[in-house]
Parts: sequence; C-alpha cells; structure tokens
Amino acid sequence: MIKVLVDTDVLIDYSKGYTGTLEELFEKQTKAQVELFINPVIIAEFYTDLKLENKQRREKAGEFLRFFKTANISGKTGLLAGELLRGNRVLFLGDALIAATAVIEKLKLATRNKKHFKSVQNLEFY
Repeated sequence: MIKVLVDTDVLIDYSKGYTGTLEELFEKQTKAQVELFINPVIIAEFYTDLKLENKQRREKAGEFLRFFKTANISGKTGLLAGELLRGNRVLFLGDALIAATAVIEKLKLATRNKKHFKSVQNLEFY
C-alpha cells in the first residue's frame, strides 16, 4: 500500500471544487491502494481559511480532515526540517516540516507545488 502525505494546496483545491488529485486518492483509498496522511502543519495551514470563521464550515472542515491519518512531527522531523532550511533546500518553515515528515515517515508527497520541494533529497512525489 502506498502511503501519501497530502499537502495543503491539494486540500484547498478540493475544498474549492477542484477535485482532480484528491478525488483520485480518495478512490484509491476506498480500494485500500493508498493510505492518506496529513500532519499538524497541514492542518494549521488548512484552518487559516477565513471562511472557517463560520462554525458550520469549520465543523464540515473537521469532518473532512477525518478522512486522513495524522503523521505527527517528532524531534527527528524537526532536526531534518532545520537542515533543509539551513541548506536553503526549502524556503519556508511549513514546507520544511511537511517535507521532513514525508521523508522521515517514508510517505510520498501529493502536492501541486513541487517546485517548493524539488531540492529535498529522498523526497518522493505522488
């Protein structure tokens, strides 16, 4: 089974009606071909949407996120994220923690922003 970390941009696209990648992943998940993950950074980024100030939308967003397992951020993940930032392989802390989570947990990254992660060694894309 392929384990996939779903980046924030893919979640946001899906929530705006652009179903492409995530719809395909959901179909594969129902067939037990993939296992979908997010991490706390992805959750936080997703929840920055101002539309979620509305309680009903926030509850719906919470229900949506239940389709994913949470890959936690460990000390080892933090160390790798720091190395990625120090080496200028990733420019933003959030992206560094997302990339490090994928590498440490051996998850393929589903993202529309591959250019943000192209310099990360051992990172595989979905």
